[in-house]
Amino acid sequence: MLKNSILFLFFLLFGFQLDAQTISPNSGAARVEMSPAVQNTLFLMQRKGGKFQELKGFRVQIFNGNKNDCLKQRWQFLKAYRNVPAYLLYEVPEYRTQIGDFRTRLEAEAFLRNLINEFPGSFVVETNIKYPKLNLED
Repeated sequence: MLKNSILFLFFLLFGFQLDAQTISPNSGAARVEMSPAVQNTLFLMQRKGGKFQELKGFRVQIFNGNKNDCLKQRWQFLKAYRNVPAYLLYEVPEYRTQIGDFRTRLEAEAFLRNLINEFPGSFVVETNIKYPKLNLED
């Protein structure tokens, strides 16, 4: 009889502890542990609207010099190529006019071949680019 009472108390006490270990599907809370590097990346993504805005890629630099000359070259380029983005960048001590957002050097070199007669002295540079639109029609 004493043995049965002890077993009953044992299962009664430890039975509640086992129930505490189960997770109900409606609890709605989860704790995720992550490294500080992952936390920083998520923080930066949230600050930039939930997606990364730039990645490593290539552009074609068509001119560098003073601001007015760079703006003129940018305007000349945009007259001929309305669908290709053109950027005016300032890196001490001069301004630079760079065009395009190419993922690979090969894409940038192919585009450079089309421009080299209109903009002699142009060359490909590696830089951060904005995410180019994917052409899924091909």
